[in-house]
This record gives sequence, structure tokens and C-alpha cells, in this order.
Amino acid sequence: MPGHEIDDVINQRLNLYDVLELPTPLDARSLYDDLPLIKRKYRSLALKYHPDKHPNDPLVIHKFHLLSTATNILTNTDVRPHYDRWLIDYQRKINDVERNKLIQKLELSESSTATAAHPHADLSHIQRYGELLRKLKHFNMSYGDWKHLDQKDQKNASHHPYYDCSTLRIVLENFPHSHAKSSCFAHLRNHIFTTLNPDEIHDIYFSERNNYSKDDSIIIYTVFDSPITAQHVFRSWSSGNVIPTVQDISPLIPLHYYSDFNLKTELNDDIVRLVSNEPILLE
Repeated sequence: MPGHEIDDVINQRLNLYDVLELPTPLDARSLYDDLPLIKRKYRSLALKYHPDKHPNDPLVIHKFHLLSTATNILTNTDVRPHYDRWLIDYQRKINDVERNKLIQKLELSESSTATAAHPHADLSHIQRYGELLRKLKHFNMSYGDWKHLDQKDQKNASHHPYYDCSTLRIVLENFPHSHAKSSCFAHLRNHIFTTLNPDEIHDIYFSERNNYSKDDSIIIYTVFDSPITAQHVFRSWSSGNVIPTVQDISPLIPLHYYSDFNLKTELNDDIVRLVSNEPILLE
């Protein structure tokens, strides 16, 4: 497994149990070590999302990559404990933050209602908060899921449709003010990708392992406007078009995931008969 893969997962705050449609352990006591179950889930979902079945759908290709990443990490006895510790700690922090926000919001609503001029204030919104909190607790759901309950916010949010498929991991020589996002944007546009239009670089984010004051190089994840632009940049680099201050460029989704996939699925009987020119009997 590439050394940066576990770091990429943590940087993106990925819940690999959700990827494999498995229950997420909420604490160390609820961890389970059912490797056959993990592998069965992978085989089942990999057949559904295999790129050969959907060669022109980047979302399916990305889903298949996530399935492979999740299985590699959760079945690796050296890596999984580190990931599980991070995930449990991350969930605890998220839950604490969201729970405090909800408590403050509820207290503010109750305070406003108590001091309102109208004696019969509308308490329905407070009741809905309480109902949702009880549902989250009853179904053992993370309080972090609260932020997904406002459908209006979801519709207003603008997301890159192929975020990971358009992302390259770039190892770059350190430079002044490299920790600042605006400075990095300017550096990439003015010194690295000078042939690209400014809007072809959609976003950037940094590796948490970067040491800007001591390291000679840093890692920047660059999200381009489309998978085609990212592919063009990667192929240009791979063909020997060297950029002096760039040490390495690699896709966020490792290419080796698609090189040796050997799962097979049986054809439907009717399709087999059609291929072999056998007559299909109608009942």
C-alpha cells in the first residue's frame, strides 16, 4: 500500500466503514475484526461498481476506488488500528461540537420564547429539534448527521461533480508563504501550470504532514476543473515534461487499482443462449 494512502484517507475525513456499508464502531469496545465479512462486502459491491460495467461514469470509477481503498486498509492489521483510533477520536470531536451547537441553539430558542411578548409562542421548531435529537440517539446515529438534515442548505451548496477524479497529489519544493492557500494558488498558476487558464485550477488542499518551516518539500493536492485537465497534466509530467520545482505528480486515485482486477460474474442464462445461438423457450 502506498505510504501516503492512509494519510489521504485521513486528510479527506473518509469513513471507510460507510464506504463498505458496514456499521461504524462508535468506540474501542464496539470494534470488530470480521475480515471475511469485510471481504464479502467488497466482492459484492465491487461487482456492482466495477468500471468495466460503467466505463464512462467517473462517479462509479471513484466509488470502485473507494471500495478498494477501504478494503485494503480495513484488512491490513498494521494499518487498521491507526485508522480506527483516528476515526473514533474524530467522531467523538464532531459529536461534541455538534452536540454543543444543538444545546446552545435549543437554549437560545427557549430563552427567546420565554421573553417573547406573545404568550402563545410557536414551539413547533423546538419540538422538531427534540424529535430529531431523540431519533439520532434511538438509532445510534452520529450527531454529526444533524448538519445533513437541512435540505435547503444541501441544494444551495455547490460541489465539484468529479472532485477526487480531478485531483493530483503534487510534491513541490517548499517556497515562502507556502502554508497560505492564496499564496499556493498564485504559485501554481504563475510558476507551475503556466499554460492553464486560471479557472482550470478548481481548488487545493494540503497534507497534514507538511512542515512548512523545516521540510524542503511539501505536498499539495490540486483539484482541477475536470478529470480531463488532470489527466492532461499527469500525462505531460509522465512523458518527461519536467517542471523544475516539482518533485512528483501522481493521481489521488492510484492507477494500480485497475490493473489486476480479476473478479468474474456469471452471465444471465438468456444472454448465454443468445451468444451461443440457442433457442429461447417461451412459456
